[in-house]
Amino acid sequence: MKIFLDDQGRDIRESWVPQDWKRAVNFKEFKELVEESYRTGDNIEAISFDNDLGEETGELTEGVEIMKWVSENYPELLKPAVEISIHSQNNVARELMLGKLKFWREHIEELIAAKERPNPWDEIKIK
Repeated sequence: MKIFLDDQGRDIRESWVPQDWKRAVNFKEFKELVEESYRTGDNIEAISFDNDLGEETGELTEGVEIMKWVSENYPELLKPAVEISIHSQNNVARELMLGKLKFWREHIEELIAAKERPNPWDEIKIK
């Protein structure tokens, strides 16, 4: 499975969606596709992220927030075997997302290990 996340993926940017990719226009649809892939065994091969996902809806509305959700819930999707691209037109957000992706990939094994622990953030000692 390949996922293209963009709030305009069904209208203005529909032509941007590569053939055979599944579209998600918000976090709810993105999450459903990820969960479907795990349920059916259809491996996620690629994800393309937009950052600015439209108006506030009470859910995650920025690609960078959704990437963080992935890092906490499905960190294995950040392994280099999964092609991750950022197609956001927001240059500041794109650079932030690329920086976070680089960091998460450098620490992928720690992210995966943290997912298996009940409260990994409780382990951090603040001085």
